[in-house]
Amino acid sequence: MRILFLSLRCPFPPHRGDRIRNYSFIKQLAKDHAVTVVSFAESREETNNIKELRSFCERAELVPFSRLQARKNCIFNFFSKNPLQIHYWRSTKMQRMIDNLLQQMDFELVHAHLFRMGQYVADCEGVPKMLDLCDSMALNLSRRIEIDRSAILPLLKMEQKRVRDYEVEIARVFDHSTVVAQCDHDYLLKQDSDLNLSVIPVGIDLDYFQPSNTDGGLNLLFTGTMDYFPNYDAAIYFHNEILPLIVAKHSEVTFSIVGNNPTNQVKQLASDNVTVTGYVPDVRVYFNRATVFVSPMRSGSGLQVKHLEAMAMGVPIVTTTIGAMGIEAIASQDLLVADTPHDFASHVNMLLNDRELRESIGNSGRKLIEEKYDWQILGKRLNEVYSQITERKAC
Repeated sequence: MRILFLSLRCPFPPHRGDRIRNYSFIKQLAKDHAVTVVSFAESREETNNIKELRSFCERAELVPFSRLQARKNCIFNFFSKNPLQIHYWRSTKMQRMIDNLLQQMDFELVHAHLFRMGQYVADCEGVPKMLDLCDSMALNLSRRIEIDRSAILPLLKMEQKRVRDYEVEIARVFDHSTVVAQCDHDYLLKQDSDLNLSVIPVGIDLDYFQPSNTDGGLNLLFTGTMDYFPNYDAAIYFHNEILPLIVAKHSEVTFSIVGNNPTNQVKQLASDNVTVTGYVPDVRVYFNRATVFVSPMRSGSGLQVKHLEAMAMGVPIVTTTIGAMGIEAIASQDLLVADTPHDFASHVNMLLNDRELRESIGNSGRKLIEEKYDWQILGKRLNEVYSQITERKAC
């Protein structure tokens, strides 16, 4: 099958959730299909990254992204009924690239990543098309609105209402849509029960993420893209509300916040026992040192890749109900769940005190990843969805 794969960001290097998902799917798809990848280039450095994709894809193209033009688009379309992020990622160059490819090449299926890329083929007819929403952005924003008290709160409320309508409307014009977690699936079906929607979670490279027995003291770890609200909110919340309760019982404990683009608020958390790294070339180094992975997520949606990575590395996790959503895990067996600072700290302290419990939960988490979140398994599920789309379209 000849596939046009539209990725918002260049999938290589796969160092954040959306890039990991797209790179891994493209790698799996390229084994059986001829894949053409189109994505935005947000920097000059990314023009070199396309070489990796061209080594196994039929074709790979980058379209330069202008942040200045993106901001202008938002200003000029502020009163549009569509979400601002649609205008932010709107590009005549991208539309021209996609239109030309559709005319030049006989694609049998179009795969669009996020509705930000789906907008470019929403009106395309004749070829089967799938929209990978990943998570419900409306659900994501609704959770953020509950806790974000910054000056942009009125803007967030406006955007949430626009996104709620738009993501359902665009899903209707695609033959099929996918999300990464059941909670997003259920939320979207409440908006429109007739949507053709299925769940394909994020996977993990089990050869890359392997358990380690490194023992370097009592180290707590949180990872993620640190300019993304749900992540930096979780890190700040843990530092301010939960960490003091843990230090009271374990004065020697350390906390590492690892991930790209930490905000100034996050940088200010650094101290003698708190490390803020920024970008690191290999996050496994920090997983190897971690005694417990802490992730008190209070907002967000979808499935947390960082949780899958921690479980694949055999590191026990303490998270919240929101953080655990999307993972087919059994609480108290594969991970621990707590929603108040006191309960969260108690779970962490319990793990710090009990090596056998840490090993039991870590081993159980690794087994779960092996059974349900291997990219080869998920690649087959994506192929099955493609088959269903093309068969339904043919009928």
